[in-house]
Amino acid sequence: MDDKNINLSFSSIWNGLTTPVMALVEEMALRRASGDHPAMELRIRSGGVDAMRGNGASRETVLTVAGRPQAALKDVVQRLAAGIGPEIALCFAADQSISQQLTLPQQPDEVLRAIVRNKVESLAPWPLAQCLWGMRAAPVAGDPQHVSVEVAVVSRALLDELVATLRQSGAEVKALSVTLPDGDEVEIALGSDDVRRVARANAARLSKMAAAAALLLVGLGLFWVYRTSAEASRLENDTLSLMSSLKPNGVPAGETPLVSAANRLLQSRRERLPVVAVLDEVSKLLPDTVHLVSLALDGDQLTIKGQGSGVPGLIQILEASPDLQSVNFAAATELDQNSKADAFSLISTLEKAPPPEAAP
Repeated sequence: MDDKNINLSFSSIWNGLTTPVMALVEEMALRRASGDHPAMELRIRSGGVDAMRGNGASRETVLTVAGRPQAALKDVVQRLAAGIGPEIALCFAADQSISQQLTLPQQPDEVLRAIVRNKVESLAPWPLAQCLWGMRAAPVAGDPQHVSVEVAVVSRALLDELVATLRQSGAEVKALSVTLPDGDEVEIALGSDDVRRVARANAARLSKMAAAAALLLVGLGLFWVYRTSAEASRLENDTLSLMSSLKPNGVPAGETPLVSAANRLLQSRRERLPVVAVLDEVSKLLPDTVHLVSLALDGDQLTIKGQGSGVPGLIQILEASPDLQSVNFAAATELDQNSKADAFSLISTLEKAPPPEAAP
């Protein structure tokens, strides 16, 4: 057992205790924000608008108006007048939205949303600021390492037009969804980012209070057991290695155990690309619209941090290199308030360095 192969620490224990609490608080906050589904639902399609009343499967169509969605909605509002209600749910048909199914590695919800957000920039014909999007993740049968993610995107400009028309009649949009081609729906949470931000802040405080007592009881004990067992295992491995090197066939002729250990260390470093070569390779691959902030190499794990534009395409660019594999986002992409550029963090695995050519 080696320290590098075990991630048990105060940090991992703390995360294990606080993550479920934070997820629960965030989910409760989103449910409170969404509230009950409005009784009136307007389904927006390219050929008109359908006004439906009721809940769940018992909804019934009360009015259908043909025409462009903007004009048809005005006609619906005029015909229903006060009967339209103070709260409305909008559902965009598949022909008024863009949807795609993605298969992504199993990740926490926050990381999944960051990956999908970057995908939206290339999926939608509108700028990201002019998009509203939602996602729904589901397990992949027989593949616990991946999830199937349904992504749906609608135009913010079209939604703003419809919302303005409804507000003239005193109605507010409280729920938004998209109907997929297969008939399922994907919810788009209105203002969910603000709700999540506040929920996470509250959840962080609650998690600290809830987990502190548990950490006091088990944290030190688990950490002590881990350190003791890791040290004992390391000493055992070192002892076995030294004993093996002392045997007649354990060390090449003329080498002492220490020289043999040094040669093994040198060999392991030869199998890894030099840091200068990695930096040169990454610098050549990155486009002019992106600049590096930091580059960290831990074993064969490479972490790249930087700022710029066109961030979603970086994964494909870096994976084109024969020296890099399994490129993915390490954290959510954020907008730097000072430079107004997207700040990103990527992780990748380095291929082993090619063996040196034999001398002629």
